[in-house]
Parts: sequence; C-alpha cells; structure tokens
Amino acid sequence: MLIDPSIIRELLAEVQEQDFLHPTNLLVFNAARTLFRSGDPVDAIAIRDRIGEQYTDYLVQLMEITPTSVNWDFYARMMHEQAVVQRCRDLAERLSLAATLDECRPAAAQLQQLLADGQKLEAWTMPELLESFFKSQEPDAPKQEFITFGLAAVDKGTYITKGDVVVLGGCASDGKTCLALQMAWNMAKKYKVGFFSLETDREKIRDRLMAYSAQLRLPDIKKKTIGEERWTVLARQAAELAKRDFTVIRFPEKRVADIRAVSQAYGFQVIFVDYVQLIVPETDTRTPRHEQIASISRDLHAFAQKSGTLVVELAQLHRMDQASWRAPTMHDLKETSQLEQDADLIFLLYRPGPKSKLDKNSSRILTIGKNKEGRQGDWPLYFDGEKQTFSVMAEKDGRSVLQALQAEGRKAQARNRGRWDPGQMEISELPGDDEDMPF
Repeated sequence: MLIDPSIIRELLAEVQEQDFLHPTNLLVFNAARTLFRSGDPVDAIAIRDRIGEQYTDYLVQLMEITPTSVNWDFYARMMHEQAVVQRCRDLAERLSLAATLDECRPAAAQLQQLLADGQKLEAWTMPELLESFFKSQEPDAPKQEFITFGLAAVDKGTYITKGDVVVLGGCASDGKTCLALQMAWNMAKKYKVGFFSLETDREKIRDRLMAYSAQLRLPDIKKKTIGEERWTVLARQAAELAKRDFTVIRFPEKRVADIRAVSQAYGFQVIFVDYVQLIVPETDTRTPRHEQIASISRDLHAFAQKSGTLVVELAQLHRMDQASWRAPTMHDLKETSQLEQDADLIFLLYRPGPKSKLDKNSSRILTIGKNKEGRQGDWPLYFDGEKQTFSVMAEKDGRSVLQALQAEGRKAQARNRGRWDPGQMEISELPGDDEDMPF
C-alpha cells in the first residue's frame, strides 16, 4: 500500500483490522484508511504525519523489504491465515487451562467458528441476556439509534438499524428511484450513504437529487432556465448541501462482491442498490433465474449482518393488468420469494387503482408490507414531479384530496372493514404532520 497507492481502494475492501497481529502495522493501516475515507492523499508522508515522526524509520523499512505490490492479495491472504492461526493458538491455551467441561465449551465453539470462516461466534446465556436487558432499560443508558427515512408518519412506526435489510418495491416508472433518493438524502445528514445506480446514469441522478434537495423545478434544470433569484438562493444553500455525506456510484453489471468491496473501501454505513434484479449473479448463468436472485438476496443479507451496513434494495414488482388490478403485496416482488425472507422491512410503492379518486400522476400509495419490529399500513403520498418530492398526504399537500374521498369512503368502509383499499376508504379524521397513524 505504501509503495503503490493505486491498490488502496481494493486493499481496504479485503483487509480487516483483525488480520493484523503487529500493533504498529495496524496503526499504519488505520491511518491509511482514515486518510482514504476523508478523501486525502494516502502516501508514506501523509501517514507519517498522522501517526508521528517516530515511525519514519519503520515506514522506510516496510517500503524497502517489499519489492512489488503485484502480489499484495497473496500477502493479505497469508496475513489473514496467520492471524486466524494465532487466535486458534490462544483458544487452545484457554482450553488447556480449563478445569471443567463447561469452561471448555465457549472456547471450543469459538475455535470451530474460526476454522469455519474466521468469524467470532457470539453466544449469550439467559442470565447474560437478562443482565444486558436490564442495563439497556436504565434511565442513563444510551438510547438505541434508529435510522429514519424522512417521512415522519412512516418513521414513527419503523425501527430500522444498521445491519438490517430494507426492500423498496415498485413497478417501472412509479417513482421508486426518486423516493429512494429522497430517503438516502435524508439519511446522509447523519450517516455515510452510498447510492449504487445500476440503471440510471449519473447526470439523471444528479438532476433529480438537486430538484429535491434544493427544491428546484426539474424542467428548469433540464432546460437551463433557473432564474437569477433562484440561483441566489441556491448559492446560499450550496455550503449546507455539500455537507451531506452522500456518494453516487455508477455501477452497471456488477456483482455483490463488487458492491461489498466498494462499500467497505468507502466506509459506507448505508447503501442503496438500484435495483437488485440488475446485479450480476455469482452463480452459473444456466442456473434458473429465481435461484440467481435468491443467491444475490442471501449475499446482500449476509453482507448487511456481517458489516453492520443498512442495505436498501430497490426491486421490481410484477406489473398489474388494469382490468384485474389489486393493491400489490410483498408476494409480487419479481423473481424470488427470498427477497421477502431476507428483508426486515418491505416498502411497496404504486399508483392508485383505477377505481380510486386520487390522481394517477400526482399521487402514489406507499405500503409497508412487512415490518419485523413495527407496524404495517398504507399511506397515500403526494408526488411533486417537478421537484421530485414525495410527501404524506396531510395538511395543505393532501387535505383537499382526502376530503373529496370522504363521501365515497363512508359507503366503502361499511363494505370493507378489513385492509385499507385506496379506492374504497373513509377518512373520518384528517391527520396533521405530527400524526403517526396510517390511513
């Protein structure tokens, strides 16, 4: 890494802290990773400046004893294996000192896990679970951090954390990329977010994002007719917009391994993949399509859990025939049911049905079809296409539309007391922006 900066991105994706046994080498590695993630140059001078001049001679020695960077991946595998061997030795020593069978079991389990894949096995007894729970509920204990999507009414019923998988399903042209950009932009205020675009080019992503984040009219952006007054406002906003930790990765025809490598290299805490059915499978191309997508889903799920990264997967839904239209469910996700199984939360975005009084162009329905730790429900959204913005229909954005539905809705509610149908409903009480109940 010190003699060839061109390998740094790939190297940081493959090498982990636990692969180092030598503390000084780990110090050098962490300094290089910090420099890379902050966008600064990564070379021996910059690293020495970060870790201290007392390491100058050691850095020179490292550079002198390594003749080439060509074999770096082989060296990395050697180092990883040596680190695993050393941890096995440490566990073996613990086993040799154990006095009872019960003392042997935890070390033996960790040893078996190390030999399987090099990952540490975690096991909690019931007393340990109780102790951990009581501590978590103490008044001064830190509150668990949940990641929000930028739609207040939806956020109040979801409890998503890093390491989870979220699926956002929608048919083509229903706005799932636009909604995903809005969600990603809101998350980037607090987290390091990567948006992997496998379909839409960078310029279109850029223009959509600017329309939403700066509330510019998309037609004005496309035609270059942004007025002088709006430019003045935008100039004042620029510094604040630039603070968002948001990176777009144009990534056509890539595999899960590539997404994982880039995510780890950039240090993303949240990634969006637009969309999952476009990922190139690792399996044989002769494998049935549903098995290919199932394998992709499992790989992304494993990456989310092992790395502690929130993974948001955009996915296509089966297109509905208008003559036999019904509200889609999570079972309408194309290709495989594995997407349903691996997701902690599933959003479904679609246009109102043919019997609905909602406008098909300026409104959408957002359904939470699966939520492992929260509520499900349906929310009508107002879609401002010119500014690429979704908002829950309430107050001035949607009140007049919802009021127009009341008369028809009262009759429909009597017939349909079950699941809400956007074409047949009653709205007896219109919520404000702070209401958290789905319609």
